[in-house]
Amino acid sequence: MDTRCFLCILLLALATTDTISAAKILAITPIAAASHWNVMSSVLEVLLNRGHTITVVSPFPRKIPHENYTQIDVSKLVPFAIASPWETVVGVYKPPTRCLKFLNDVQQHMCRTAFDHPDLQLALHTQHYDLVITELLASRCDLYLASHLGIPHVAIMSSQMLTWYQDSFDSPSNPSYITTLNSPYPKPETFVQRFWNVVDYVTIFMYFKYIDTAATEMGRKYFGNDRPHAEALLRNVSMVFLNTHSNFDFSKPLATNFKEIGGIHLKPPKPLPTDLQEFIDGSEHGVIYFSLGSVVRMEDLPIAIQHGLKEGFGELSQKVLWKLESDRPIINLPKNVITRKWFPQYDIIRHPNVKLFITHGGNSGVIEATSAGIPVLGFPIFFDQPRNLELFKHWGSGLFVDYNNFTKEDFVCKIKRILSDQRFKDNAVDLSHRFHDRPHNPKDTVAYWIEYVLRHDGAHHLKSEAVNTKWYQYFSFDFLVIGFVIIISLLYFFYNVISIILK
Repeated sequence: MDTRCFLCILLLALATTDTISAAKILAITPIAAASHWNVMSSVLEVLLNRGHTITVVSPFPRKIPHENYTQIDVSKLVPFAIASPWETVVGVYKPPTRCLKFLNDVQQHMCRTAFDHPDLQLALHTQHYDLVITELLASRCDLYLASHLGIPHVAIMSSQMLTWYQDSFDSPSNPSYITTLNSPYPKPETFVQRFWNVVDYVTIFMYFKYIDTAATEMGRKYFGNDRPHAEALLRNVSMVFLNTHSNFDFSKPLATNFKEIGGIHLKPPKPLPTDLQEFIDGSEHGVIYFSLGSVVRMEDLPIAIQHGLKEGFGELSQKVLWKLESDRPIINLPKNVITRKWFPQYDIIRHPNVKLFITHGGNSGVIEATSAGIPVLGFPIFFDQPRNLELFKHWGSGLFVDYNNFTKEDFVCKIKRILSDQRFKDNAVDLSHRFHDRPHNPKDTVAYWIEYVLRHDGAHHLKSEAVNTKWYQYFSFDFLVIGFVIIISLLYFFYNVISIILK
């Protein structure tokens, strides 16, 4: 009886502690793209399971209602970045500055939509919040939520570190050895590569500052003319979570308040649909899975590439699962190929009979391939995809094809090379082991550090003092100038003394 009473009291104490520590969190997603939402929603799910209350501005409705989860639905008010025409992909998404401008416009539209939404306005005026969570993408407009509420701010990046935010957090990115996110190579090795990497770094950095001036204007319009500049708010972010892992990407210096959570969106394995299970199990020579993600509309690929893909797959002994977003029947589709609008990708590539993953190299797919330990044939198109896929080539677990110079022969040759050389599979497995060998899993990392920020009123002590240092002090430019002046003055003095002596 005494033992039961003690256990009851202990459980009651724990429940009371959880209630007291539970926080009210406001979140907003910057873009209607599934790959970005997968990361944000995974972070929010961790917090929801910890007993926190979530209010989120999002275009992705929650499938299973939860009493502590409130959504401000903007799905009918913002455009979705899904199945874009090929001309848009290569003309808008691929050029670095155009891509950044596109993302900036999309995020600012999301901010205006959210700030004008009556449900958010009501929440801001009637609810108390303890923390704001946003995603750093291509505008700083949503930073004004935390500033307006006067509460800590945690940010997420659904990719690796974005080049245009490097200087704001003192997370050094020396372009002499660290490539920009949109570079076509993982590290600059030659003089020419280092030169263009510096040019790209400076260009993208200055261009972002130019196009995002509207963030400050928007913040002051909605929250008052006395609001600080957006850059000052960015430097006030308490914690940044990166959807990457240094055991895959090259190690680089990170500020103390940066934490890697690559793989947080990965889910436990689920049984495959019966027809897919039978299709994969019954494939004598194995299966290849092919997907270009959700942004690219496969049916809009150049005709020569479409024909090359179909003919190339037809020459293989393996069966092929091809994710193809099309309502039109595919003419002359090889018998070894199945197409569907959607496949359970991560469950498929973890099946031991799936031998190769052909991917565009989006960050989520890259993490899934790394986790699953499967070789990769890359088909990069824009943004960080070429660099991501070059990393697989560097680690010896993949190759890639260039769509600009695509030929069926090269495509088939590289597939057969990967499948016939056991070293690609062995290297992929080694990469997977490194990826999973970490002291804490991503969910525990998120839970600990967000609650750490809440416990320590923003945990601003974790931030580098460099964020509050003037640029000329950071680079010791003032010291160098004074030193230069002193040296020149001394030289001039001695020159005059010597001249007088000689005369």
